[in-house]
Amino acid sequence: MDTVTHAFAGSVLARTTSDQTETRLALLVGGLAAVVPDLDFLFFSTRLDYLRDHRSWTHSFLVMPFLALAIALVTKIFARRARLARLWLFAAIGIASHILFDWITSFGTMFFTPVSRHRYSLDWVFILDPIFTGIVLAALIAGLVFRRRARTIAIAGSAALFLYIGFCAVLHARALAAWEAMDHAPVGSRVAVLPQFLSPFRWLGLSDEGSALHYAFFDIGPFARGSEGARPPQRLSEVLQSLSDSYPPPRDARIMSLPAAEPSKFLSAARELPDWKIYLAFARFPMETVYPSSDGGAEVIVQDLRFLPWFTGPWERGGNEGFRRQPFVYRARFDAGLHLIDLGFVRDGRR
Repeated sequence: MDTVTHAFAGSVLARTTSDQTETRLALLVGGLAAVVPDLDFLFFSTRLDYLRDHRSWTHSFLVMPFLALAIALVTKIFARRARLARLWLFAAIGIASHILFDWITSFGTMFFTPVSRHRYSLDWVFILDPIFTGIVLAALIAGLVFRRRARTIAIAGSAALFLYIGFCAVLHARALAAWEAMDHAPVGSRVAVLPQFLSPFRWLGLSDEGSALHYAFFDIGPFARGSEGARPPQRLSEVLQSLSDSYPPPRDARIMSLPAAEPSKFLSAARELPDWKIYLAFARFPMETVYPSSDGGAEVIVQDLRFLPWFTGPWERGGNEGFRRQPFVYRARFDAGLHLIDLGFVRDGRR
């Protein structure tokens, strides 16, 4: 979930536990604490550090009590009359809400750090969800306008938020069932459906069968139609039409199959690189591709299909022109003697 929405949600949820005299503190401390976990980026020097460590220490339920205490102690300097226990409660609610609301997205949250670095994700809600944001923002504004009923409004807004999350969970189950019926992946395959931009009814189905990766975009909503002539948007004004055209109902969805990379000395060399191992530990649906070069060397590409946008194919596999949103494409270049020439993220969408 985006950081601003986290702040709104932390404020509203903290307000549900406060009395009339603590309204301002609950809003401020809950909102501030809900932002703090995403400040971990200040400790990252590279994008690879971000993939490895984002949503770890500051997103851990085991670290949360101590982080909440630190926030409460700092807040106590400015709110001397407030009880430390109440400040800790507001901070803990803000941090816990951040962890939970990241859990329902698809990025993966290591909420048992340092005991475990396993990433948990429910895949229920897209990382930018206007309905989610609208619910908490409306509750926050209404509480500020009607202060005497602020706690009641906060409770109602929180209830509406969790009902929406539950609705998304039900849609996720429906989408997963639809994808499994569409793709018929073999037993043991890694299978997931991921929420998509601007609608809880739009999904990306993914299956990793080992020998191939399958994916399809589809819409399980009552108004899904799609279009065989779907085109990538060339300008911002075309995004909504492109979205509508690119997500057909499951019966009309086109399943794309991407064969796994053939074994090669270059692929083996890439997989031995420490940075490559970090990327593969982060990726849930990694796709590796080897491009031989004329001098006998090769370029090896890895990307996580979780981040595949609706308007283009995988990087350099027939992707269309237009808007591009493939932020985590990683590349290693080798010469004929397997010496590493270059290593890092692809900075644009073209080779």
